Amino acid sequence: MTSPDASSPRPIDAPARSRPVEFLLDHEFSIAFVALSLLVVTPVFLVDVPPLADYVNHLARMRVIAVEGVDPHLSAFYRIDWQLIPNLAMDLIVPALDRFLDIYRAGQIFTALTLLAMVTGPMAVHRALYGRYNAFPLVAFVLVYNGILLFGMMNYLLGVGLAMWGLALWIWLQERPLWLRLVVSTALCLVLYVCHLYAVGLYGLAIGSYELWAWAKRRFRFDRALALDLVALIVPVLPLVPLLMRSSTWGLVKEAVWDSQSKIAGLELVFRTYVDTHDLALLALGSVALGWALRRGILSVHGAAMPLAAFGFAVFLAMPYTLFGSEMADQRMPVALLLMLVGFVHLDPEDKWSKAGFLALVVGFAVLRVADVSSHWQRIGAVYADIRASLASVPRGARMLVSVADDPKGTETIQASISHAPCLAMIERSALVSTAFAVKGKQIMTVKPPYHDQVDTEDGEPPRVSQLVATSYVRDDDEPRDHFWDNWTVDDDYVFVLYTEREADNPDPSNLDLVWDGRNFQLYKVKKDEGAGATRTPATGRTPG
Repeated sequence: MTSPDASSPRPIDAPARSRPVEFLLDHEFSIAFVALSLLVVTPVFLVDVPPLADYVNHLARMRVIAVEGVDPHLSAFYRIDWQLIPNLAMDLIVPALDRFLDIYRAGQIFTALTLLAMVTGPMAVHRALYGRYNAFPLVAFVLVYNGILLFGMMNYLLGVGLAMWGLALWIWLQERPLWLRLVVSTALCLVLYVCHLYAVGLYGLAIGSYELWAWAKRRFRFDRALALDLVALIVPVLPLVPLLMRSSTWGLVKEAVWDSQSKIAGLELVFRTYVDTHDLALLALGSVALGWALRRGILSVHGAAMPLAAFGFAVFLAMPYTLFGSEMADQRMPVALLLMLVGFVHLDPEDKWSKAGFLALVVGFAVLRVADVSSHWQRIGAVYADIRASLASVPRGARMLVSVADDPKGTETIQASISHAPCLAMIERSALVSTAFAVKGKQIMTVKPPYHDQVDTEDGEPPRVSQLVATSYVRDDDEPRDHFWDNWTVDDDYVFVLYTEREADNPDPSNLDLVWDGRNFQLYKVKKDEGAGATRTPATGRTPG
């Protein structure tokens, strides 16, 4: 009688052991997509307020819209002037969500939707080009956290994601009737216009580049197909021209500034987050992985990518730094262009294990990126929580001036992350905040006349503490008002000083009482002359005759 060989296979157990592996290999794309989607939105829900620089300022405006006519203090300070300007996506979506959720949850959902639009856009483009899904567009999950996102350009980034979906729809409808292409493209142009004017330009650049490639494939023949494509390309944009020219945004058309020094910064923002060494390490590892894939010959690029890359780069070089009064116009292009080009690259692995290895690298890089961002958001979130706590004793309807330290502390990225955090006072205490976005042509919110001169309506910089101290003692009553903070000792009730350290010296003890010594900020209450009341003149202490 022979004993069974311990090393021989057991036919009953072997399939049971291999079934999970086979399942993973057969469904690896779906599993990776779901895991990555959950991963990239996780940081958004770890903090009440994603510290995305301009985001909290926009969120405060959402609150004003949501409670218009209900909150007496915000209604006294601000007016909502509804008009079809090309920067309305958040204004339409978040206040509607606020009817069912609080404003912080509504903002989180909008941010998550923006991220998902950015990462699914390249997948949609690839599906339209190749007829099937592929692993390479998942690289967008590694790129979605970038410098432009950290600046909080939410409407623009949502527009970027939708522009990629628009390109995918354009390709899908290539052989469909002209009327259907016109209807779909016109609707897309209107949606993109509402998101951001630059999104319309990106959509036009993408489909124009694709059609140029298609025309080249037909040897540049002037045929019926070319005529139909031109009609489908041009006609949907025509309704946007009168919309733009009749909007207040058109009044900013002359506000354009070209800056050659901004181009390198725009390229850096594709990968920049919080720590340069982390970003460079991830870039180096990604480059090695990409080089390995190219050397193995498992990557290919669609022909339409070449004109898109060429024209996109040319537009980036020619675009001014400031366009229609909006800064960083050129610096926004590289992120959008790279995300779109990701959809044109196809991964053709030699076997399932090569594909699994590529997916593992993408997931690993995304985990490193998200973990780095999450750790910084937790620390910056503590500053936001501290600011919310400092507002507990502030009466509703207070008027707040935001200033910055003469010697700012912290990195530029951290400073940008909290630069608009005082706008939380608009949400928490229905306050007037000097840095609230209220620029005609850029936002639909304006400051009512009694308070117009107390806030920054030009998207300028907050005053430094030394400037406040100087104006509080040297200003003469008869001098014309040069700055919105000139009469701060009379106009304002509280002063936020940002970018400071704990226990920083009171910059003006005769006019300011410390209310809260916070992380990277101090909140002061402005002393008032009870004898003179609210009409005390800061420069002389006299009351007007």
